[in-house]
Amino acid sequence: MKAEKISVAKGSEKTLLLEANCSAAYSISLAEGAKAEVVIVNAAPVDDDVEISVDVKIGKNAALKLVGCTLGGRETKSEMKIVQKTGSRCEHFEVALLSGAQRLIARTQHLHCEPRSFSRSSFRYAAAGCSQVNVQGNVEIAQKAARADAHFMAKSLLLSREARVRVVPMLSVKTGDVTAGHGAAMAPVSADELFYLESRGIEEKAGKHMILEGFLLESVANAKLDRKLAGGLEKCLAQKIGVLDGF
Repeated sequence: MKAEKISVAKGSEKTLLLEANCSAAYSISLAEGAKAEVVIVNAAPVDDDVEISVDVKIGKNAALKLVGCTLGGRETKSEMKIVQKTGSRCEHFEVALLSGAQRLIARTQHLHCEPRSFSRSSFRYAAAGCSQVNVQGNVEIAQKAARADAHFMAKSLLLSREARVRVVPMLSVKTGDVTAGHGAAMAPVSADELFYLESRGIEEKAGKHMILEGFLLESVANAKLDRKLAGGLEKCLAQKIGVLDGF
């Protein structure tokens, strides 16, 4: 397993696009007041089983935008832990597009340990063929984390009848002085949206690709990443969307 440590010094900034072509373990640490944007793309061969581990520590008043993108791997097991300190901010986005018999098993643990920490977790999954997604997202606000603000939301798009997506958001709050929420939604490709596109002369297959592209790339747009990072992520997604068939 490839291991990589990423440290962002006090008051400094860093942007990184990391491409995992095999099992990998990443350790990300932000010192006080640091800022970082990190994109991790799972681009492993579709015949390989991979494990991706991410351990994140966000220091006092530091800010992190973190994007995980799962495209490759036959079976991907993903484990992520994020720990936030006082006044820190974390925007965590997950995007996955699976096809064929691919499987994703993901577990996230997001811990607000100290006061006035802020987090937004926005996950989007699209599953075609007989692929499967199984995700458990845990957000925990500790007793000492007064005035924390946390929200978790997952949206899934089913591209075939055989595809399966299961997302379980879990929220544990150990103090009363917080703002917190979670939710999950799932739906097939909208027949109304397809009808609208077809009425404008767009064929069904092209219309489905447009809907899928819009669903996934909206998450990239919402992340408001550095232009180079966003461009690299969009390119990876567009490549897989372009060869996707049979949905």
